[in-house]
Amino acid sequence: MRIPSTQALRALDSFARHGSVWRAADELHLTRSAVSHQLRLLERDLGFDLLERIGKGVALTPRGQRYASDVRKALTVLGDAVTRDAGTGVGGSFAVSCTPGFASLFLCTHIGEFRQMYPDVALRILTPRRLDDVSNADADAFIAFGVGNWPNRAVEPLCEISFTPLCSPTLLNKVGGFSRPSDVLRANLLHLDDTEDWARWLA
Repeated sequence: MRIPSTQALRALDSFARHGSVWRAADELHLTRSAVSHQLRLLERDLGFDLLERIGKGVALTPRGQRYASDVRKALTVLGDAVTRDAGTGVGGSFAVSCTPGFASLFLCTHIGEFRQMYPDVALRILTPRRLDDVSNADADAFIAFGVGNWPNRAVEPLCEISFTPLCSPTLLNKVGGFSRPSDVLRANLLHLDDTEDWARWLA
């Protein structure tokens, strides 16, 4: 039996508390398909079913309920350890490296929850040089954009991101319209630090 990932255990715990994949996804800031995927991976790693279909919905099996109860206790122990150790660490601070956009749209809306859970920990936000930069030695954790290929790092997926090409009607008329995907190359393309997404979309 493989050791389950923390992400999968959190998905199970959230589902057990809410009784709903939709509510678990909302709490974990994941898509419903991502939560379902984590639960399937957990069942595969454990070698037994956690869920059973009841009518149009799903619920925990008796064995799944017992396992979820054990997972809740384990996560509580981990949370208590973080609070105790972080609160007595150097300066009692925790530094997170993330983009200003993520900090303003997500972290700032959850600062209150963090303060309630870890009142003795001072949270610091550091700005990376690139979206995939995980090199800042002052950071305790990184929220970075990528596929998780960072050697010597413990990586947990946070959420899925998809991109869709968009063009304003004014620009479309200005360039004479697009009849095939490659026609977008006639316009100025907006992209992240590199153009790999456009290359994949045009392939």
